[in-house]
Amino acid sequence: MTPFELLKVVHVSSAVLSIGGFALRGYWMLRGNELLQRRMAKTLPHIVDTLLLGSAIAMLFIWQTSPFSLDWLTAKVLALLLYIGLGMVALRFGKARVVRITAWLLALAVAAYIVSVALSKSALGFFA
Repeated sequence: MTPFELLKVVHVSSAVLSIGGFALRGYWMLRGNELLQRRMAKTLPHIVDTLLLGSAIAMLFIWQTSPFSLDWLTAKVLALLLYIGLGMVALRFGKARVVRITAWLLALAVAAYIVSVALSKSALGFFA
């Protein structure tokens, strides 16, 4: 396995854990589950997301490119910023329950778009 292939496995695995963890924390938010307040629920996502970002940067380094040199990478970065913002509203800053739920669902839709862009290597993702 080449270093790039190893990084890709780490990246994809981290993405699955990150999105799955976000979906689970959103479900806990909907249910008012106390597990959302546990230390592990607050710490583990940062560890997983650091691995996700680190592996992405390392792959860019191996590719010797920037995230803005290819349309599909630019789309992923911009969508990631939207996903982060929506996630913050859903799990931290949203005051009204309807706002939190809407932000959570929109964030999951954006995550699906990001995955579709990664799989298709097209900025249109599942809109293509």
